[in-house]
Amino acid sequence: MQQHKALILRSNRFLGSYLVNKGLLSSADLDSANEKFMEAIRSPELLKNASILTTLLYDLKVLDEARLLDHIVEEHGIGLIDLNQVQLGSLPSTELDLSLCWASSTIPFDKVEETYMVATCYYLSAPVVKHWEELLNGKVVWYGTSMASMSRGLERLEDVLAAEKAAAEEEL
Repeated sequence: MQQHKALILRSNRFLGSYLVNKGLLSSADLDSANEKFMEAIRSPELLKNASILTTLLYDLKVLDEARLLDHIVEEHGIGLIDLNQVQLGSLPSTELDLSLCWASSTIPFDKVEETYMVATCYYLSAPVVKHWEELLNGKVVWYGTSMASMSRGLERLEDVLAAEKAAAEEEL
């Protein structure tokens, strides 16, 4: 949990700075979002609620998600994916835990040979990209996705993993 908290703090700080530096967000809006973010990380639901991106998009409504996704595609050449259109199952690497996915708004959703397909809302945050690339220890093909798609995907993945766990327990 402490490792996830450190990742959350670094990744959100980096993302906020990036958005201001690229003119996608004002410094004043980032300051307001940081206040709300610091409140969120104190909550018991830390990993699900602690996202500066969620605060900027939904609470403060100061960031245009379509413009952000366009920036990711145009400036970084990253494709977009709608996780509603992806069959989610067990995570492609057994060392992964769902709390890390929530903490970083990132889901590795497929693996072909040694290449992972990974969807994220935090591609613009270098700590998230670095953390996942080191963790997966393989080639990663990154995809951007919307916060709504990510949230629904993570909720669906929770359901799938719970069902798989229940099925495994029944076999014992």
